[in-house]
Amino acid sequence: MSSIGRLKHQVSLQKPTRSTDTGGGQAITWSTVAQIYVDISPVSGGETFNQGQLKETLKTEITTRYREAIDTSYRILFGTRAFNIKHIKNVDQRNKFYILTCEEGVAT
Repeated sequence: MSSIGRLKHQVSLQKPTRSTDTGGGQAITWSTVAQIYVDISPVSGGETFNQGQLKETLKTEITTRYREAIDTSYRILFGTRAFNIKHIKNVDQRNKFYILTCEEGVAT
């Protein structure tokens, strides 16, 4: 398990807000909920070919302290990099740490 000293990267925890634009389409805007410290560990990478374009994806595990108000619609913003949260693991069910399985390089 990660110790508190490994949480060295400050990131923005963001949640989506969906709104309808004038054309009837959906628009997503992101608002920052909190600035938190995390440990970022790349797990694997891959490529997909979709609609005539090659897309690269990176699967990453992000460890952070436990917080109640977080779900898989949120994302982590680290500089210009956006990590979409795909899975949340409450380590040992002790409400101390979360391990967030995230993907970078894909739209939500």
